[in-house]
Amino acid sequence: MNCPKADKLSQYADNLLTKEEHAQILTHLKTCDTCTSIVQLFKEEQQFLKVNLQSPTLPDNFASLVLDQLEPYDQKAVRRKQQIWKRIILLAASIVLALGLTATLNPTFAQFIGGMFSTKQVDEGLKLASDEGLAERVNLEVSDKDITFKVEDIIVDSSRVALSLQVINENGIAEIPNINESIKGNYIWVTGYNGQYSFNMGYIMDRGLDYNSFQVFINDEPGLEKVTIKFHLVELNGKQGNWELEIPVELTDKSAKTKKVILNNAGQSFNGVAVNLKEIQYAPTSNALLYETSYGSSELGEIEGKIETLKEQFGFDTNEFYTYGTSIKYHIENDEKEVVLKFSPFTLEEPMDKNLIISKAGGKEKLGHVAWKEVFVPEKIDSKLTFVLDGVYKVVPTDFSVKFNPEKIKEQPVSFNYMGNGVTIKKAELESVTNASDPANFEIEMEVNKKSDAAELGIWVLMDETGKSYRVDNETTHKGKDNYKRTIYFKSNDLSEIPGELSLHLLSATSYYELEEKWRVPLYE
Repeated sequence: MNCPKADKLSQYADNLLTKEEHAQILTHLKTCDTCTSIVQLFKEEQQFLKVNLQSPTLPDNFASLVLDQLEPYDQKAVRRKQQIWKRIILLAASIVLALGLTATLNPTFAQFIGGMFSTKQVDEGLKLASDEGLAERVNLEVSDKDITFKVEDIIVDSSRVALSLQVINENGIAEIPNINESIKGNYIWVTGYNGQYSFNMGYIMDRGLDYNSFQVFINDEPGLEKVTIKFHLVELNGKQGNWELEIPVELTDKSAKTKKVILNNAGQSFNGVAVNLKEIQYAPTSNALLYETSYGSSELGEIEGKIETLKEQFGFDTNEFYTYGTSIKYHIENDEKEVVLKFSPFTLEEPMDKNLIISKAGGKEKLGHVAWKEVFVPEKIDSKLTFVLDGVYKVVPTDFSVKFNPEKIKEQPVSFNYMGNGVTIKKAELESVTNASDPANFEIEMEVNKKSDAAELGIWVLMDETGKSYRVDNETTHKGKDNYKRTIYFKSNDLSEIPGELSLHLLSATSYYELEEKWRVPLYE
């Protein structure tokens, strides 16, 4: 089922629904963390009132008196007509009466009043910026077909632009925004302007409880002056219509609040991987570490030679080998030796740190030379940070291969060990196609038992008994408790029937080298 509206969840928390409605929402809550959080919010309100209030008698005009105290914006600029908002405001009013107008309200209510950026629906960096008063209420909106699309708040600094998006129905109630970018006619554009020309920029849109957050991470484009965000929607929350908004964002004065510490290419080489720290940027909503990794000069020459051999053997061009590269595993400590960020590019082995906002990597001219930028949540209290390198990753060419008979795989799975990985080929099948002109899909399923320090297996190539090579078209990975399943798909017009013998060739693997003595670099002046 679709997510229930907020008023239904409120009634569920108050036990005001019919048995049938209650059972339906209970079933939905078992699989929806978002709605479960909303229900928990309402139950916390109930408990707070039980503990703190003695059902006071209110004067007739008490609600309007309290609204005058709580509303920091012009009435024209804020829509507060939703039933759900009325309920929250009246609850807050009762609390004010019980505890006094100067008392601290339950944070739950304060979060609602402050908008999305004051809640846990966003990362801690945006929440800190909101607490510092950097969120600007803009209330840009457009309505059609009794649906209002609204940009409520905006936060801007030199690292990113963040918008809070709302969808409000004909009853004035905020619904969970459903903005489907795959629908034909729905478009979102983000362009940057540097004083000379415009260029396209990327964005991230995340779903919250009753908002969507929309973020644009500022590129390191010299002289970037303005970012323009355009929404052109023909379907919104399942309704057809036309909603268009344009939000211009000026950036020229936003760098003043950002501190940059140049790290003067602090660099070292470890196991054939060179690491050069460039700078760290301290902005109000985030910190950003910029650095580069590359092969050492002697290592690069050896790898390029092996790649040329693989090209000749399999007939591939240079683009097939873009995955050869370098990266690092590190953490950042504050002056209390507390870890504020842990980073590894391989999230299959380690979950992404909750303080990491985004990681960006871009290839440079030379093979394996990569420019990195990790954006992470800033410290609540100013602290001197230190970079600590834990180890390095290096992708290298390999010459491993294994032969098997596809028709016998189910009865006789083929197993092998390589670079700490125990691998079993459990399935090798040619999918049937309805149209003879369509390319065939050959599917190979492997179960991999990987030791903690084992290499990450990379590019696979399939070769038939005539020596013809087939590239990987697609692959999926499913992680289990002690292993993971990897399924590789090879697409070809030539594989009309299963060959008697096939061979799998591994062209690359990623090895990790832990540093016995950690490399530490101060990230402050």
